[in-house]
Amino acid sequence: MITTYSRRDFVTRAALVSLASPSIAASNLDVDKARAEVSYPSATTASLLSLLKIRYPIIQAPTGGVVNSAMTAAVANSGALGAVPLSWSSPDVAVKQIAAIRAKTEMSYFANFVLNFYPAALQAALEGGTRIIQFSWGMPDWKMVDAIRAANAVLGIQVTSKASARAALDLGADYLVCQGTEAGGHVHASRPLAQALEEVLSVANNVPVVASGGIATGHKMHTYMQMGAAGVVMGSRLVATKECAAHGDYKRALVNANSADTVFTTCMNKGWDGATHRILRNSTFEMWESAGCPANGDRPGESDTVATYGTDTEVERYSINSPGSACSGDIEAMAAYAGTGVDDINDIPAISEVIARVWKEFLAAA
Repeated sequence: MITTYSRRDFVTRAALVSLASPSIAASNLDVDKARAEVSYPSATTASLLSLLKIRYPIIQAPTGGVVNSAMTAAVANSGALGAVPLSWSSPDVAVKQIAAIRAKTEMSYFANFVLNFYPAALQAALEGGTRIIQFSWGMPDWKMVDAIRAANAVLGIQVTSKASARAALDLGADYLVCQGTEAGGHVHASRPLAQALEEVLSVANNVPVVASGGIATGHKMHTYMQMGAAGVVMGSRLVATKECAAHGDYKRALVNANSADTVFTTCMNKGWDGATHRILRNSTFEMWESAGCPANGDRPGESDTVATYGTDTEVERYSINSPGSACSGDIEAMAAYAGTGVDDINDIPAISEVIARVWKEFLAAA
């Protein structure tokens, strides 16, 4: 049974959180103004804010291939939780990425690792000062957990069901990210978000649970937080921003798309066999679907080079690579990851404007 919270149940907590959180105190918020403006539907939201040292219960999705230090820092400096995807990064590259972020912000960010791949940069991330680590597509082993604890870092784990939530809690997760099939990018969920959230909340107890999938407005944020989520993840909405390192054509495609233009598929899987994902329908998908969705090795145009990164990195058709700003070629044929929240994406503003707008919508809905 999902617990709902009425308007009367909202408790004003911003002043307490501001005083408890060094990062928020450092932003010189006016406590009286914060007390008047910010309210939360549950104690777990206040717990999440204190744990992650953020002002707003909004987390950037680790959208690989289009995140740069400017984007991560802009999210963090806006009071939300920034993200740096390090799943495919070497330790040396990770050190450089983290240093670039830390040069632009003193606020909170997390490093994400997809556990279908060995997290080679985990120790480097911790030694570089990353204090929040998040895992998806698998559960960390005890060696990874011990390294995180030894660094006094926070552990977040993405889950999709009651069983996976229990496994994450058994490992000592400090917060859970509950993903639904509405999410863009690589999706290991098998249920719509509302259904998955109900399952996860039923076993989470006091551990904060963050809702992820198809959320691009404060109104949607309010819906899931009324169900009991402590906060939300936003992906596609933050890709369609000025600071994001996505190609301009990709950003404009998100603005022009609606949820019916997205498809949950295994089509774009070169580099990550069999992984389900949600993308915008494009010429590559249509070509594959019209041929009957053939297996790898028999797909039409499989050896085509559709784009290049920089001057010498080729991107083949069906590649997992998303269109970054350094790409040139047939951008439309690449994997434009997008969640069902594209219905609510109508512009390409600065990240600070997105966060402020979402929070205003959330307060209005409350």
